[in-house]
Amino acid sequence: MKLMKHIMIALVLCAIPAMAFAQTVSCEDCTHDVSVYMGDGGLIAEADDADKVIWAATCAGVYHHGELEPDEDGMVMLQFMDRGIVCDAEEGHLQIGPVKDGGWFWITGDTNSAVGTLVNQGILGRPRTNIATAGPGVKMTSGRGAVLLKETATGRLGLLSTILPVPPTATPPCGYDRSGSTYTRRLTGCAMGDGDTLTLVTVTDAITGETVQIPDKGAVTRPAGAGTLALVVDLWMNGSGHFTTAANGNAKLGHPEFGMTAGRPGSDHLTGVDYGVEVGSGLTKQLLTAGGAAEGGVSFDVMGDAAEISIVKDDDYCSRTINVPLPVIIRPKMDDPLAAEQVSPPVSRSARDGAVGEGVSFTITCP
Repeated sequence: MKLMKHIMIALVLCAIPAMAFAQTVSCEDCTHDVSVYMGDGGLIAEADDADKVIWAATCAGVYHHGELEPDEDGMVMLQFMDRGIVCDAEEGHLQIGPVKDGGWFWITGDTNSAVGTLVNQGILGRPRTNIATAGPGVKMTSGRGAVLLKETATGRLGLLSTILPVPPTATPPCGYDRSGSTYTRRLTGCAMGDGDTLTLVTVTDAITGETVQIPDKGAVTRPAGAGTLALVVDLWMNGSGHFTTAANGNAKLGHPEFGMTAGRPGSDHLTGVDYGVEVGSGLTKQLLTAGGAAEGGVSFDVMGDAAEISIVKDDDYCSRTINVPLPVIIRPKMDDPLAAEQVSPPVSRSARDGAVGEGVSFTITCP
């Protein structure tokens, strides 16, 4: 009996350091958690540039840890039953790493398996959402970033994440910041655009006085009497992100939202721009000259860096017996390459002929 008593004391003394060691086991390389570690199951993940992957589990005060060697595809698998780490407690914790996002795990029940993604430890501090309760018919067990649902009548399992995705913070496009009536350039911490442009064709509403945009491939109605329909054409950046490069430049330069107000053309559109205006199509196509004679009742003139197109009555196109639509095509260009550098990124232009963008077109219809 004394010998048996000494053996039992020795076993207890040997067990103490083993448990103490287990309690100090840490997993500094672990990157992901099994959201709900309870019952039998397993996990699969891709190693994150590591020759071996470490796992550490605790269940009801019992600690286990081990290593996994990635296969030739870099994948590792851990099955709870094979490692003797099936957890019957409701507050188990299993972590693994270093592995990449996208790993997943399963918890096996009596009738099915619940599947969930391994949760990155970097997001465990995010706020959690409350899962709607279905009443006593569904048992809910909270884990680390997920809830295990078990239908009591059937034993079916399911997993729901409690950490919702956070939309990425959008980088604002380069442009301007406004404080009251003051505009300043936004040129750091912003996204640069592609340098493409937008050609606006606008008209002032005779009744309301508001500036209205004529859409590309849209239509305008020719005057029936002695009046003139005046359209303004000017060039803007496409809104994808830019800023003016002039040290004391207009922070609003090239931003199309400033081109849709009454009183244009102003000083906010791009400068150094010329325009080519064509009327008709096929063999009847005519290239207009700025300040020159009208063709089909259409003429244009230059106003600074904008163009004004004038449309008047023409009986050869619109009369009691004639109804002929007349297409108009407008192509802006920058002959001086330095003009393209008034903004950053520079305006995209053709080095061959200075053409900017694809231009716009509209059709003149009869009243």
